[in-house]
Formats: sequence, C-alpha cells, structure tokens
Amino acid sequence: MSYNLISRFLLALAFCLVSTKMVHAQSGISLYHLTNSTFQGNNFNPAFFPEGKTFVGLPVISGISIDYNGPVSYEDAITTNELGEREWDIDNFVNNAKKRNYVSMEADISTLHVAWRKSPTQGYSIFIRERVGARGFYGENVVKTAWRGNTAIVGDEIDLSRTALDVRYYREYGFGVWKSIPNRAINIGVRVKFLNGMISAVTDNKFDGSVGFEENTYNANFDLQGATVNTSGLNLIDSDDLTSHMISNGNLGAGIDIGAHWKINKELSAAVSVNDLGFIHWKVDPENYLLADTTFRFTGIDLADVSNFEDAYLDTLKNALQDTTLYRAYTTGLNTTSYASLMYQLTPNDRFTGTIAAHIVRGNFRMIYSAAYTRKVGRALNVSANVSRIPQQGIDLGLAAAVNFGSCQIYMASDKLLRVWDVTKIDAVDFRFGFNLVFNGKGKSPKDDNSDLMHPSPYSKKEKVEKSDGIYWIIRKQKPRPVYEKSNFKDY
Repeated sequence: MSYNLISRFLLALAFCLVSTKMVHAQSGISLYHLTNSTFQGNNFNPAFFPEGKTFVGLPVISGISIDYNGPVSYEDAITTNELGEREWDIDNFVNNAKKRNYVSMEADISTLHVAWRKSPTQGYSIFIRERVGARGFYGENVVKTAWRGNTAIVGDEIDLSRTALDVRYYREYGFGVWKSIPNRAINIGVRVKFLNGMISAVTDNKFDGSVGFEENTYNANFDLQGATVNTSGLNLIDSDDLTSHMISNGNLGAGIDIGAHWKINKELSAAVSVNDLGFIHWKVDPENYLLADTTFRFTGIDLADVSNFEDAYLDTLKNALQDTTLYRAYTTGLNTTSYASLMYQLTPNDRFTGTIAAHIVRGNFRMIYSAAYTRKVGRALNVSANVSRIPQQGIDLGLAAAVNFGSCQIYMASDKLLRVWDVTKIDAVDFRFGFNLVFNGKGKSPKDDNSDLMHPSPYSKKEKVEKSDGIYWIIRKQKPRPVYEKSNFKDY
C-alpha cells in the first residue's frame, strides 16, 4: 500500500465527511403531511396556516428537528471474527462506497413564533429560528485511494468534481402573511426573512479537478480548477468576541418562502411551495483558501537527496501547488427546498396525499417521493403515516402526530422508522418534536345590557328612555308571566 501526500489528504477529507454521521440533517416529509395541524406546517408551505385564533411558541421546546442522511451504517464497517468478536472491517466500508456519496446533517431550533388570525381569511406570523446545516459530496475513488493508496486506481483517476462541502449556521427573523380567497378556493402565503450568518465553510461552486495515476510509473497527473474554500467566523470560535458575534454581526442576508393551496373540487386539492430563496453575504472574519488553476505531472522525489522523506515530499508537492489565502467577503445562496402535493379528501376526516419534494444542495437535486394517509380523530388528535423514497436510503416509513390538550399542543414526527429498532443498521435519522400554545378565542359572549334600545329623552337631555317608532314605543322583550296549575284541594 502506497501512502503518500495524496492519500493522507483524501483520508482526512473522507474522515471529516464520514465522521459527520454523529450529527444530523433534514427531510421533514412526515410533519409536512399534517399540513395546517401545527404551526410548523407553515415552515414547509406558508399557505398552511393552523386552525385557531392565536399561536405561541416557547423558546427551543416549540420546535426541535434533527436529521441525518449518510451512505453507510455502523454495521457496514464492523464484522464478526472467528472468535465471535466484533472488529472494524474498513474494506467492507470502502466497498460499500457509492459512485457519488452524500452526507447531510441539519438541525433547526425554534427560538420564537407568534401567529394570529386577523379574520377568518387573513393571518400573520412572526418567528425566529436557528438553522444549522452541513452537507458534503465525495466520489467512491476518494475513499478507495484514502484507504488503499493509489495502487487501487492505477490507470484510473480520482474525480474531484464530485467533492463539495457546505457548512453553515445562521439565524432567520421572519414575518409571514397568510390569505384565503374563498371565491377562488385558494389559500396563499408568503414569508419574508431577514438572515444573520454566524459560521460558514463552503467550497466554490466552480470547483473541478482530477488526479490520475499512470500505470508502471505511478506518476500523478493533477488537473485543478476553482479549488477554493471560503470561510467566515471560524477564527472567532475560540475568541472573546464569540458571544457578541453570536448575538448579532455583519453577515447579513434575506430570504423568502412562498406557497399556495388550491381546492380543485370538493375532494381534490393541490399544494405547492418554494422555500429558502435567498442569500447571505459573509463579510465578518472572511478567509479564502485558494489553489491556483493548474495542470502538472508529479513524478515524486529523489530519495538519495533527502534525509527526511515526508518533509521533502510535502515541500515538493506544496511548491507545485500554489496556494493563496485571501480575506475577501463572499456571498452564498440558500439551499432551496420545494414541495408539490396532490390531496384526495376521502371523508372530512380522511385524506390521501402524494408528494414530491426537492432539496437543492450545491446545485444537486435530492428528491423525495412520498404517499401518505392522514386521519383527524375528533378535535384533539391528527395522525399521519407515509411511505417515502428518500435519497440514498431507499424506501422508508414515516409517522407524525399532533395532540391537543386544551390550549397545549404536542407534536412528534419521524421520516425514518424501518431500521430504528437496530441501531447498528441506522444510516439515517430523522426526529422532530415540539410544544405549542394554541388559543381558539372562543370566550363567552358579552352580556346584553340592551344599550342599543336607549336614546336621549325628548323631555330631558340627561335622561334616557326606550326608543320609539312614531307613535309606538319599542320596549324590551318581557318575560312571560308564570303559569300556575290548579291544585287539588278539599273542602272541610
């Protein structure tokens, strides 16, 4: 096995991407199928406005979502030896690598939300949400070369164009408007968001390149274009400025969510939404790591002229690759998501839904296809079950439920339940939980004091009398006189 600088670099890259399996990512298709049963449905489609009058979300506990999607599980990298002991099987792990591997992690935390209906056809909302995401792509040859060295792909090449990284943490402050148009049988919603970026590390979208290895000579041919990594806020993590940076800083942006829900006829309806259209301009603590566009042939070094092989190898390769660090602001687009659904209302309480969802990451479409059944049980419970095809995971089962206890609502949802009972086989996790306050505004009617029947007396301005109509007086409705039944009695 030939371990060289390229192997070390690729191994470090693969380790960073694979080790992110310890954190999480996002899909949310199960919670989406509850539509307007919870305020969180508004995050997927702004046209889904919850039932009720006023809605309040408490910090953190009103919305926590954790999701992870990776190419391999613990079981893929573990085997049982002849003694019955479990041990690492990296060869199996490497063999399970796909042509293009995707690792996604996301976590959303609701800091605050307040929503209210101004009228039966109009509503508003304000919200604050923490958004954390890390996503990476890498090709199968990256993993193979990292573990087996370049001998595994002699005569072939490592396609680096499949390698990308996108890590970001930002906060969104939003204002939403919901409008129902009954005569058109359509609900529409728009949410405008002000964004404040905290931490970012992204590769350039124009990155392309390859490393090929010649047969017999093992010489490496490099071809690199747009090899740039932009970062912001990383140097502040260990500084005294971190607290103030996390409260507010100059990394600013804007975004918008739009959605519509159209009732085609009594049974059939359609919903469509596009979320996270926008950008963030990163100008606080920016650092840009660049490798100049280059094509060269690396033939190695003469071992007779060096005393330290590793240092000499690194220095030789570094001289061939011209690296530069700049400090320029940069702009990133948001990772847009979209949902399109066709719904069939079998009964007032039973609904079937077919959904296609797209998550655009670094210009790559990650598609989800789902079929769901949603049931409303009385006024207190809404449940949904779905079968979905999730990127890199195949077919999986999802469940969601929202339960109301008076003004309190609890919801839970997960998209990935088939392998949850065997932790060693888990290569994807999705879990969502929240506690909301819902007020229906159905208080007691005010007591009728008949004030609408009184008007100033014609005899004295300080007095009020009952209204009259011409020669007739309008008087209050009188209680009927009691009716007494005859009682039986005896004469003595």
